[in-house]
Amino acid sequence: MEKMFKRALLGAAIAAAGVAGTANAAVELNGKAVQFYGQAAGNYHIDSNENSDTSAGVEIESRIGFRGVVEFEDFGPDFVWQIEGGNADRGGFDPETPWTHNNNGQLGARDTYLGLAFDGVGSLKFGRQLVAAYNYVDWPHSNPGLGNVFDWTLTAGGASIGDRVDDNLRFDSESFGGFSFQASLSGMTSDTKDKVISVAGNYQLGSVNLHGGYYTQPETDVNYYIVGANGGFDKFSYSLGFRSVDNDGQTQDAVSVTGQYMLTDKALVKLGYASSSDTDGAVDGDEAINARFGYLLPSTYLYIDSRNYKNNGSDDFHNRILIGAEYYF
Repeated sequence: MEKMFKRALLGAAIAAAGVAGTANAAVELNGKAVQFYGQAAGNYHIDSNENSDTSAGVEIESRIGFRGVVEFEDFGPDFVWQIEGGNADRGGFDPETPWTHNNNGQLGARDTYLGLAFDGVGSLKFGRQLVAAYNYVDWPHSNPGLGNVFDWTLTAGGASIGDRVDDNLRFDSESFGGFSFQASLSGMTSDTKDKVISVAGNYQLGSVNLHGGYYTQPETDVNYYIVGANGGFDKFSYSLGFRSVDNDGQTQDAVSVTGQYMLTDKALVKLGYASSSDTDGAVDGDEAINARFGYLLPSTYLYIDSRNYKNNGSDDFHNRILIGAEYYF
């Protein structure tokens, strides 16, 4: 179980950087039982649009957290825990509803849970976590900068869809011959009939990872599914994803395609495309065409992005240029 937890710990930072080998392990304060980790990340961006003034600003995505795996001599499963702060972006803080934002910098605002991990089986945790299917919505299909098309705007008919939620009971299996699965149950704080159920799984087939997930709110008849694949060979890696949301019969679909090529052992280029369909009776589809030049240093990722968006069926692209950096520990 310790090995499984360590892989998960490193995987989060490696996934954020987009290539393997860029992340350090967390700082051990008391062996595996208490670990300190985080990221210092942000970007300076310039926005331009033919129909509005040019603007510039800063987005900070820095955060810290503590987590651990506690092993016992006379008790079978390990105790697992995590307390994570939200991104330290002051622009996202709302003092009236602090728990609805990941950007308030407060410890506990992001993934924060307790649970037990059973060797050879998996972990069962409760607290603030991602719903199972959202793992694959967010990564690998929303990078670089594709989330506001493949993810955030996909709310057919005004559907409210949870991603990282409080009061979430979640199971994550270990890998069985390359296959692992996740399941979560949430949304019942007012009434159990409001339950949100999500299941997901992935299978590693050589260099290709196949994955899919399903999310449902039976009481409000809101559902979505996602299927996708990602992998690579030599210096090239890719991802392909499809997602469909249904809100009481009103549907909206989205696709995401990315490709990355390593120019050297440190320099890379990455291209991404995403689009979402119009919902019934509306012209509200979105499109993104993004490009990135990245440079890898130990535990650090430097990048320059050109992100180009068409929103709500617009004929004009909104352009955003980003200069950013991410450091993980």
